[in-house]
Amino acid sequence: MKLSNLNTNVRKLGPAVAAAALMAGGASNAAAEQVSTELAFECPFPLIGTQPIRAQISADIPAVASVGDPTPQFEVTAITVVNDDARTGLKLVGSETVEGVATSTNNVITAGRNLEQIVTLNIPPTAIPAESGEFNVPASGVAPEILFTADDIGQAEIRVGALQLELIARTANGDIAPAPIGEITTDCVQLPNQNNLLQTITIAGEVVETPRISVDAQELAFGSVQAGLSAQQSVSVLSTGSAALGINNISISGPDAQLFTQTSDCGSSLAPDASCSVNVTFAPSTDGTRNATLTIESTDADKPSIDIALSGRGTLAPTPEIAVTPGSVDLGRVQVGTSKSEQVTIANNGNAALLIDSIALTGSNAGDFTQTNNCTTVATGASCSVELNYTAGAAGVSTAALVIRSSDTENAEVTVPVTAEAFEEPTGGAELELLLGLEGSTLIAATGGSLPLNGSIATLLDLASGTFEADTQVNPTSGNFTIKVLWSKMHAAANVEFEQAGLTTGSLVNGKLTANSPLYVKVPKVAIKLFGLPVRIGGGDQCRTSTPVDIQLASPEGSNFSPATGGNVTGVYDLPPLENCGLLTSVLNKFMSGPGNTINLNLTPQ
Repeated sequence: MKLSNLNTNVRKLGPAVAAAALMAGGASNAAAEQVSTELAFECPFPLIGTQPIRAQISADIPAVASVGDPTPQFEVTAITVVNDDARTGLKLVGSETVEGVATSTNNVITAGRNLEQIVTLNIPPTAIPAESGEFNVPASGVAPEILFTADDIGQAEIRVGALQLELIARTANGDIAPAPIGEITTDCVQLPNQNNLLQTITIAGEVVETPRISVDAQELAFGSVQAGLSAQQSVSVLSTGSAALGINNISISGPDAQLFTQTSDCGSSLAPDASCSVNVTFAPSTDGTRNATLTIESTDADKPSIDIALSGRGTLAPTPEIAVTPGSVDLGRVQVGTSKSEQVTIANNGNAALLIDSIALTGSNAGDFTQTNNCTTVATGASCSVELNYTAGAAGVSTAALVIRSSDTENAEVTVPVTAEAFEEPTGGAELELLLGLEGSTLIAATGGSLPLNGSIATLLDLASGTFEADTQVNPTSGNFTIKVLWSKMHAAANVEFEQAGLTTGSLVNGKLTANSPLYVKVPKVAIKLFGLPVRIGGGDQCRTSTPVDIQLASPEGSNFSPATGGNVTGVYDLPPLENCGLLTSVLNKFMSGPGNTINLNLTPQ
């Protein structure tokens, strides 16, 4: 495979374009105000990693609203500024327009509650300019109405929230551009320390003082309790309204009510924002599962009574009780050749140690899954974990069952259904040719001498996987070194050439470049100065390393490599001994070969 004659007009691969869209709410019978804000986001994209976008959001939102009157729907517009890297990347895969949908999840924060509002904005087909520089992408939509209640009276804030983008880039004939740039769904993160307040609304209406109740538990599960002993749990009751909450009655009913008792410090009423506790005791006298209901009656007109389920199991002797979560595992869609893991937790809710007899995978596709675990004996109140792993082979759905056998006599065998789907990414047309120039230096550790480097890398990049193959051409260079001959130090000048021993291979994923380049190092000429005259001491046409130099390159930690702009790569390598360099081959190896040689390169699109 020869790649060095790639089209030299190929220059950059940039990110797919991003757009931002945000929401607004308003009020009826009130004059709308023009509001506007600009926010910065970061959005993850295939191949090129996380990219910044900024969006100017505008809407007509009234500053006053009334209780009981729905706010009218108001149009929202957003202008997103797209950077030049994105523009270049889209052009490289033949894109002429970009379009899509932006979904914003925003918060309306009132005196009594937080409301979530979903706003969908359409991004119309927008031309991608041929000239370099930023360009704008418009989006528009309608914010749904909001119905404020008496609980919202006071000041409300509309704050910009999360953002999801679904983008499509199209070529001149209307086809979707090659994957993974052509169709993108990305969840954008709003950068911190920004003022995301879009509008403050005054909500008017008659204030009605209302008692409200809230509890911090929907059920109390006591697990296994030995007969003759007892266990206790509690429920907190909160007064969340604007008026005192009357506590009318607290009672326990149901088939096993006699085994549950309650005490409380609630009294007859709770002031706003106050709380009290209801303590429930379970004291079984026989073996078996027991159930009852705790009922709290109050003056909350919307919830005059609240029921809390009570359950427990009486045992004649200490017994283990297994609990497995989750009850089923769906690993979702996994690309062929990759793996995905999920954890299953085994807990012991009983009052005796739980012995795990066996954990195994069964079913027609059990071989597609593996499991490892640390489960032998699980103490009371403790847990252990099973790591479930799936490696996607051929495309299709795989099903199996994780079967757990234990010393829990009432639930000796627990079966957890497991499923996953392997899929293959489409590869047709998803290759991109890149020509990168290289410039930098390498430090030869044996003598501390440095060689300047320049050349080019002709690359064929698979857009779907992020992997590439390349021809690497490093131009001849020369450097000065200090060598020790007998008892003297002499200064030597060496001409150095590089011969490709195989294709450079690597990957570019999420802005991180890794590459492996095999090269022979050749030394056609080495000379020292004696009495002011250059004297050749070795080298020749056959003088080269005995084996190829295996140069491993990677993006430095914290840096980002983009084919649109290039970036730095570094590495450390061993230089094998030279051979066929004449009588002084051993001398040459003293200042050329050895470990710990470093290389620093800057790669730029050509």
